Amino acid sequence: MIELGYSPERYARVRDWLLSAFKVAPAVFTEAEMIDKLQSGEWHLITTDNAACVLQFFEKDGEKAANILVIGGKIGAALREIMIAHFAVCDMLRHDNFSYIVGEPRKEWHRFLLKYGFERTGRKDQFIKRL
Repeated sequence: MIELGYSPERYARVRDWLLSAFKVAPAVFTEAEMIDKLQSGEWHLITTDNAACVLQFFEKDGEKAANILVIGGKIGAALREIMIAHFAVCDMLRHDNFSYIVGEPRKEWHRFLLKYGFERTGRKDQFIKRL
């Protein structure tokens, strides 16, 4: 089941997965900054039973977009859920007139994302999927 929105209980359940993702691909923000932005509604927490993602919504050149800030999950159980959630989130964003989703995944994800409609941008290690 996919859930959208921050609550202290939901965050506590997925906290270790998100912090583990920080260790693999260090974030440019701290956990405290992330929690502040989630609590304020500036960033958005999406969870499944075995995975979690933090998105930032923004507008650039008149286009609404979503930036994948961090994604993590239970080892051995998250990948399938992440991809299922990816399709659902893309549908939701499309419905809300978003133009694209963008992120800078760790290298292990690059080939996988290309198979799911993401393309490399001009920036190093950045991928984009037009909605």
